[in-house]
Amino acid sequence: MKKTILIVDDETKIREMVKTFLINEGYDVLEASNGYEAFDQIKHGNIDLMLLDLMMPGMDGLQTLREVRTTYKKMPVIMLTAKTDEVDKLLGLEMGADDYITKPFSLRELVARMKAVLRRTQPDEEVEEDFMIRGKIKIFQSKFEVYVAEKKVNLTPTEFKILVALAQKPGRVYSRLQLMNIAMGEAYVNYERSIDTHVSNLRRKVEEDPANPKYIQTVYGIGYRFGGDL
Repeated sequence: MKKTILIVDDETKIREMVKTFLINEGYDVLEASNGYEAFDQIKHGNIDLMLLDLMMPGMDGLQTLREVRTTYKKMPVIMLTAKTDEVDKLLGLEMGADDYITKPFSLRELVARMKAVLRRTQPDEEVEEDFMIRGKIKIFQSKFEVYVAEKKVNLTPTEFKILVALAQKPGRVYSRLQLMNIAMGEAYVNYERSIDTHVSNLRRKVEEDPANPKYIQTVYGIGYRFGGDL
């Protein structure tokens, strides 16, 4: 079932850019240029998530958020903020915003954050997880892309599968045999020690200090797990 997204932003170019991308991603999209128009849309439509700009004339984003939380307590809201809006970000989160993204933003990351918020706020509905943020690591599964501290890194298919498996369940310990099966299939399980070579190469690409890994951690005698500040 299609999700309906309400974009609330006074900048027409941003609304049109986001709207076009979201429609191509399979969403229905409504628009508003200020808080008053947003409430008109909310009253007449079934909104699944609102993208709300903080800096708008008239009823600004924080005022709009306050009114939304008073009347529509369960509506998911992602704030669109400028880099200088640190205080407003904190206020917005304290007032009940579900997440925020800083302008200028990646449209793919915006969609990934939307899916994450929908997954949290609508747990009974299955929302495909294509994107993960783990500390400084960002993983786009369908695009086969990984970024570390905003820089793209090139992984082999085996390294990518290992990283995804570990990052999907932080803290869970995987044996070498399990990772080999995930990354290369049952035909290679007799070569489970070769997973150490793949992990070593992966660490060189995603860890700041591969000799003292923060993310891809060894569990001695067993295998590996994903750690770090998530």
